[in-house]
Amino acid sequence: MGINKMPGMNSPEWLIGESVDGMRQFVIHCWPPRFMAEILDNDEGGNDITDFDFIDEPPKINDADKYVMYLAKLARQAGDAVVEYDRRLAEDMEKKEDG
Repeated sequence: MGINKMPGMNSPEWLIGESVDGMRQFVIHCWPPRFMAEILDNDEGGNDITDFDFIDEPPKINDADKYVMYLAKLARQAGDAVVEYDRRLAEDMEKKEDG
């Protein structure tokens, strides 16, 4: 999760980024299966992970229900990475204010 590294992988598992104009945020999964998804704020004050764009070919899952469950699992993991990123960002901001 987060900044952990997979043995033999030089990149972090997750990257969080935004568009040049700052209007859109994305989460990028750097380990197979690699994908990018958009982060949207939801009405409950959290985030939704949407619009998966696979860099690698997604696994072949013929059963529609299993494929939906697979995407839901990836969305949860991406959401966890975003929550961890936000938590660390808030910690850093606190440290700077206490400074």
